[in-house]
Amino acid sequence: MERQGWTTRLHSIRSFEKLTAGGMTFLDVDVIRVLDEVLPARFGGGPTDYQLVEEEAEDGRPRVRLLVHPRVGEVDADTVADAFLTAIGEHSESERLMELQWRQERVLRVERLAPRTTRTGKILHLHVERPGAAASIR
Repeated sequence: MERQGWTTRLHSIRSFEKLTAGGMTFLDVDVIRVLDEVLPARFGGGPTDYQLVEEEAEDGRPRVRLLVHPRVGEVDADTVADAFLTAIGEHSESERLMELQWRQERVLRVERLAPRTTRTGKILHLHVERPGAAASIR
């Protein structure tokens, strides 16, 4: 390809078009719909009040934290987790299987924290925590 003029090389390209944890993968469009529409409609707040943080637990197992901004008000963490998992598992048999796997493995944990922000202040739907990396908190 270089002989044809294609000399640029790309590396370290990542895609956040899906969320994979616990051996299960959800498409971003499904996750975003739940974070932007389903949870705010049921519990209050807006799309920037809910965020998933993907990380690895101390034992090496995958963990996903669902951050719910404290300004949303009083909510029950188990009810929010149940609503999230139910909503992402309701469209197909494979999504239902993924939902059940996350429930069984207890991959999802709800925390009352402000969503993480990028250096420019943007709130992403999915924030990936790297071991030893400092995260921005709004």
